[in-house]
Amino acid sequence: VHFCMTPQPWPRTGPGEAKDGKPEFDLAQFDDGYFQRLRDRVIAAGGRGIYVSVMLFEGFSLHLTEVPDNVEGHPFHARNNINDIAIASIVDYQVLPLDPKIQALQENYIRKVVDTVHDLPNVLYEVANESSGMDADSVDMGDGTVIDTPIGDTTQWQYWVIETVKEYERGRGYDAHPIGMTFLFPVADQRAANDPVWASPAEWISPGFDEDTAVPGESRWLSDPPANDGTKVVLSDNDHYSPFGVDALWAWKSLLRGHNPILYDLGIVAGIDPAEPPPGAPPYAALEPARNAAGDTRTLAERVDLARMEPRGELASTGYALANPGVEYLVLQPDDGTEFTLVVEPGRYAASWHAVTTRTTVDGDPVTVDQSSPVTFRHPFDAPTPAVLHLSTVV
Repeated sequence: VHFCMTPQPWPRTGPGEAKDGKPEFDLAQFDDGYFQRLRDRVIAAGGRGIYVSVMLFEGFSLHLTEVPDNVEGHPFHARNNINDIAIASIVDYQVLPLDPKIQALQENYIRKVVDTVHDLPNVLYEVANESSGMDADSVDMGDGTVIDTPIGDTTQWQYWVIETVKEYERGRGYDAHPIGMTFLFPVADQRAANDPVWASPAEWISPGFDEDTAVPGESRWLSDPPANDGTKVVLSDNDHYSPFGVDALWAWKSLLRGHNPILYDLGIVAGIDPAEPPPGAPPYAALEPARNAAGDTRTLAERVDLARMEPRGELASTGYALANPGVEYLVLQPDDGTEFTLVVEPGRYAASWHAVTTRTTVDGDPVTVDQSSPVTFRHPFDAPTPAVLHLSTVV
């Protein structure tokens, strides 16, 4: 059985027949229908207040899916185009140095995408998803599974893509859009898995499992994410470190450490609330707390002056705080304790509380602070629950 997605960036002109039985691609031309659909969908998302990550290339499918279709289904495979372009693995497509003809085709495609959406304000660019980060003859998944396809380190190629986008935007006088680099997999040293994305020229990144955690087998990005130091915007996509299980606290911990939580929702692979999940996917209900928390964090983020706040975990006994000291504070109590302390600057503050589990939000008593010092807070909910406190100055 052969599957195909249409339209693709390049027209299917033939005269030859590709592996899926349809005409071969002409990589020297573009299919305008593809790019118009891209533009239309970004505009539609913008109308709903949604940012769109426009992924320029795909890494995962080239080396982490079944052979031989992982490559033989690609337009750049010899069987599928009339342009004498013949990649045999991700090494030929995303590891420098590339065949100059392949790199030129990629650059032309990058420019076409940028031309298509450059004037839309809700665009983020993304290089690729989970491209490989090491040289090997095959992919060792770590669980005994081996995918028999060669891989290479795509880091420098991804840096080239990022710089190509930026250079083209500058040359055309376009407004710059943030471009991101995401977790590489597999890598030679899992403890250093995120080093290439932090070192990249990307404005935003999506890190992955790096084993830098006190709990063996549990990613710190799930249990105790590091505070964002402002070097990069972090889109904390749980697919890259805990794809099968996150809870409500995951979203709140991410936000309070200065990150942007993104839920990899395997629970909707078979549709909204399916009778049974597909093999390998969690039940739909299992991710409902995380879905709700993702929405709750966004709602609260829109209420506060987020641009003026930064992670200040040292101010709170819980270690989770966003603050613009003297103006506004967000604090997470991540366990069932009812009491914590927060160092608050002098002033009069309005208070509101949000129960993470029940999603109940209530106003608290106003808080007056005469001098900068730790203030003890107790949430007002009847049952033990993780809770979020919002303090804002009363004008």
